[in-house]
Amino acid sequence: MLRHMARTGMLTERITDQKSFLMKSVLNEEKAYSLFSSCEKECDVLIALLEMVIPDWDSVEYILDGRPRMGAEGWHAIYDLFCRFNESHPGESIFPGGLWLSMGFLKDEQLGPWEVDCSDMKFAFK
Repeated sequence: MLRHMARTGMLTERITDQKSFLMKSVLNEEKAYSLFSSCEKECDVLIALLEMVIPDWDSVEYILDGRPRMGAEGWHAIYDLFCRFNESHPGESIFPGGLWLSMGFLKDEQLGPWEVDCSDMKFAFK
C-alpha cells in the first residue's frame, strides 16, 4: 500500500506484499565475508549488506523506519568482521563495530543463523 508523505512529497510503502518484496531471505555468508576485503570504508560494507537483503534496492531513496533483523549467529559473525575491519582501518571508527551496532541489522533470536527479515522497514522510493 503506497501513501503520500505531505512533508517530503515521497511515496512510502511498508513491505507486506510478498509478490513485490521478499520479507525474509538468507544472507549469502560467503558474499558477506568478501565485502570486508573488497570495500575500503565500513559504510560501503553496510550499504552492500543492505543491498543484498532489500529487494529492488536501486529504487529505494531513503530508509524511513526500521532496520533489518538477522539471526544471532550471522549477526555476531558480521559484528566480529566489523570490529576487525575497524582495527585494520584506523580512523574509520573510534568504537570497533560501532557502525554495525548503531546502524546495522538488529539481532533476532527467532530467525535462522543467516536469515534476515526486512518486513518491519519503511522506505521512500525514487
